[in-house]
Amino acid sequence: MKQHITMAAILERGGRIFLVRPQPGAPWELPSGPLPPGVDDVDEEMDRILQRLGVHAPAVEEDFLQTHYFPADDGQVVYNLYAPTGWQGEPAPPPGVGSGWFTLDELDAIDLLPGVRQAILEAFGLVQPPDRTGEILAALGAELAEAVREPAAPASLDSRAAGLDVLRTLGGRDPGAAFENLRRTAPELADDIVDFALARGWSSPVLDRRTRSLLVIAMLAAQGRTGGPLRSHIEGALNHGASPAQVIEVLRMVAVYAGFPAALEAWPAMEEVFARRGIPRPGRPEAAP
Repeated sequence: MKQHITMAAILERGGRIFLVRPQPGAPWELPSGPLPPGVDDVDEEMDRILQRLGVHAPAVEEDFLQTHYFPADDGQVVYNLYAPTGWQGEPAPPPGVGSGWFTLDELDAIDLLPGVRQAILEAFGLVQPPDRTGEILAALGAELAEAVREPAAPASLDSRAAGLDVLRTLGGRDPGAAFENLRRTAPELADDIVDFALARGWSSPVLDRRTRSLLVIAMLAAQGRTGGPLRSHIEGALNHGASPAQVIEVLRMVAVYAGFPAALEAWPAMEEVFARRGIPRPGRPEAAP
């Protein structure tokens, strides 16, 4: 499944939000832009998008809010949402791009991309994230749905759905195959992993999933666990919107606080994931033909 990484910013002033319209008749949207090929730092790209708009955000890397996932014809959009604080300037979009300031109450009355409207309202605590239980169970199919209704160890449907949603975003794909693989390889632990470790450990909104993924990479590397789990969580961090540069920086911090041997042992796992995804190593010269 193809990932389209996009950065977007909520610019709020006096109770109004700044929106842009790429062309007449198009839906309104937040100031945003895609992650260009060859660019791997989403925070820096968000800063560039704001600068092109005439906005200066002094600490945009600290203003990351949440990652949302929107369906696309060939995969999904990884929508990294920022809420710049202390920003300065007067937003001025390029010629031909419409713009305007809207109150939250006005969002329902304008043509706004549904996922963007949901993301904005969630950011202001006006709506709760949608319950995707039915969608997840439909994707998993009747056989897995039956397993959810009658699990080996009793678990609430809410916990199962939450755990499966984490499994979906970690793997960047339908969680059904991953869950079935867990049930084959570790049948006694599969339900606990999904219903407890993923549902309870990953679902709190206090930390976003990108941050959690980077934390897990650091902990696994520091413990010397450089096999499949580390590779899987590096993949998960990238799926959650982390940049390759951020993954590298995490392992550099591991070297400082857990020792260079731990970072050196984890490094090949990171390189393997980067190579599999076609990600060039920053600063590494290309081999001569």
